[in-house]
Amino acid sequence: MSRVSNTKENEDKCFCPKCPIFLQADCPKEKQEILYCVTGKTVCEISEYGCLCGICPVYKEYNLEEGYFCLRGAAE
Repeated sequence: MSRVSNTKENEDKCFCPKCPIFLQADCPKEKQEILYCVTGKTVCEISEYGCLCGICPVYKEYNLEEGYFCLRGAAE
């Protein structure tokens, strides 16, 4: 089970849609992929291109560590 609750409230606070990775590629926007700290994956081909996880309200609320959940897996 993911450490972060997969809720609409967390989705609304999530910074993923503002992330440089998300913004550099059309695929995540088209697939409406958000809350990577919960899913820890993407069907899109993306690469490290800046990360906002550290300033995300969800990241702070759940005391997460590291980042790039879209590439490295869900928060445990």
